[in-house]
Order: sequence, then structure tokens, then C-alpha cells
Amino acid sequence: MFTLHDIYSQVGHRISHMTMRRLILAFIIFFIPIFIFGVIASLVLDGDTINFDSAVLLGIYQYSSPTLNEIILRVTNLGGVLGVLGLGAVAVGIYLWRRKWQACVQIIAGIGGAGLLNFFLKLIFSRDRPELWDQLIIETNHSFPSGHAMLSSALAFSLVVVLWHTKWRWVAFVLATIYIFAIGFTRLYLGVHYPTDIVAGWCVSAAWVLIVAFVLGSISWQRPSKKA
Repeated sequence: MFTLHDIYSQVGHRISHMTMRRLILAFIIFFIPIFIFGVIASLVLDGDTINFDSAVLLGIYQYSSPTLNEIILRVTNLGGVLGVLGLGAVAVGIYLWRRKWQACVQIIAGIGGAGLLNFFLKLIFSRDRPELWDQLIIETNHSFPSGHAMLSSALAFSLVVVLWHTKWRWVAFVLATIYIFAIGFTRLYLGVHYPTDIVAGWCVSAAWVLIVAFVLGSISWQRPSKKA
């Protein structure tokens, strides 16, 4: 059985200077992706990013090739709904087997919440997808923020959180970074998202996963343990 600790354990106790610094740091870490998302969203609504976005996509497109097309089409599926759910199910299954209930909730809530946020944000912003060349795949929903970017980063961030207090923290961080950037690049290569769609998706997922982590008490400032 798991308990929601860390945050709630502070209730009724005098907050030390160290605890206050940690709370301030936590707020800053949470505020940064929210602030970046707000700036991007404002620029997107005003149409100020279209020239930059289009230039980046066209720059990537000039390096396209039939061989790279095949690789990109396979990799991008790892960041889609089925891919993320499959990878997430494997992770949850491992933690269920090990009776790590809090890790299971972190992963499920991280991915599920990011998916719901993406659905509503797409409806709110209703940004049309890029149409700069004949695309290899057809996407019919809105562009901002990227669903692939949000789901893949929510999975990656959640796994980093649950492994942060173990000896695998930096391995998880490096693999998560590679995975997140790889999925983001595939969406740009395929021309179905603008760069600002990708970055905005990462920001929202980062903020959401942090919220879940702090509510569950998954984050603290302890040294990594030897157990995963």
C-alpha cells in the first residue's frame, strides 16, 4: 500500500529555510514550462511564428530521402497513441509486478492527463496543420500542441520521475531525452507539425507530470537509492 507523503508530511511542522528553498525551486521548475507555453501560444495566436516555423520545416525537408522516410515512419509510431500506450503498459506491468503502486499511478496519470489536455488544447487553439508539401501521412485533427510530442514526453517525464531516486536516474534521463527529441523530429520531418507545436507540447506535459509528481509525493531531494 502506498501513501501520499513528502508534501503532506510537512503539514503541522515548522517550515525550515531549506524546505522553503526547495518549495521555491519546485515552483520555479513548474513555472518555467508554463511560461514558455504561454509565450508560444500568444505568438501562435498572433501568427508571429509562421515564417520561422515554415523555414525550419523546409530546411528539414530538403534532407528527405526514401530510406529516411521508411525509418521516420516507423519511429514516429512510437510516439503515437498506440505506441505510448504500449510502452506505458509495459512499464506499468513491471511496476505492478513489483508492487510499486505509486509509480503505476504516476505513469498512468501522467499519460492520461496529458492526453486529455491535448484534446482540449487542440479544440481551443484550432490551429491548421502545415501544408508545405505532399505529406507521407494524413492527419485530420488540429496541430497545436502536438499530440505525439505531449504523449511521448509525458511517458518519458513520468519514467524519469519514478526512476529519479534510483541509480538509474541518469540512464533514464538520457534515454528519455533521446526518445522525446526523436519523436519530435519525426513530426517535423513528416511536415505534420510546426516546431512551435512540438515545443508547446513538451512544455504542457512537463508541467502536468510535475503536478502529478508533487501531488503523489514522487519528487523529493534525496540521494538515489541502489534499488530501481
